[in-house]
Amino acid sequence: MLKLNLYIACFVFSFLIFKSLNAQTNEVGSWLVYFGNQKINNKWNVQSDFQYRNHQVLNQRNQFLARAGVGYNLTADNHNLLLGFAFIATDSYDAVNTYIATKRESRIYQQYLFKQRVNHMYVNHRVRLEERILPNEFGLRGRYFISMQKPFKGKNITRNSSYFSTYNELFIDIKNTEFDRNRLYVGLGYGITEHIRIETGYMIQAQKNINRGQLQFILVNNLPF
Repeated sequence: MLKLNLYIACFVFSFLIFKSLNAQTNEVGSWLVYFGNQKINNKWNVQSDFQYRNHQVLNQRNQFLARAGVGYNLTADNHNLLLGFAFIATDSYDAVNTYIATKRESRIYQQYLFKQRVNHMYVNHRVRLEERILPNEFGLRGRYFISMQKPFKGKNITRNSSYFSTYNELFIDIKNTEFDRNRLYVGLGYGITEHIRIETGYMIQAQKNINRGQLQFILVNNLPF
């Protein structure tokens, strides 16, 4: 069963890379990502993430993102409501990849997170509303995120566990009532401890007629306070 799961994960991983490279696309980029979810008690938690995104693999910065919020569980460790703030700096380049300018954006966001266990799979649903404050512009965007992690062996992701990970996130521009983008990701992860994981994978971001591939390198920290 372990070998079968590995074969399936590798097949899906390879298929997505093939589809991305054969679509209308720019060069593959890379994202370095840190996710933190620190439990204060059964009701309160602090969530944060920091992302350094490149136009090319580990080269030519595209975007820096810092985001943090405080959440409250409606039930024990689930049905989490969160209010947060984010800062994003996005670099622009001309046709010959020369740096032009940096656009700075602030966001206030509200989200609802629901966690499930389906057989041996961890499933998360997240709905997020973002108020985007840009120079001379205000945006309103909705996002729906669903993710799944499945350990290759056993029921839980613990120390020395390897697992398959996937997610899809749909973005809708509410202000203009139109599709914004979609992100589809598959990856493989490893549990260093019960609370710290590393993960790497491949994400396809679709925006109207343009698909772009992104390698992701992720550190997840769920150590409680």
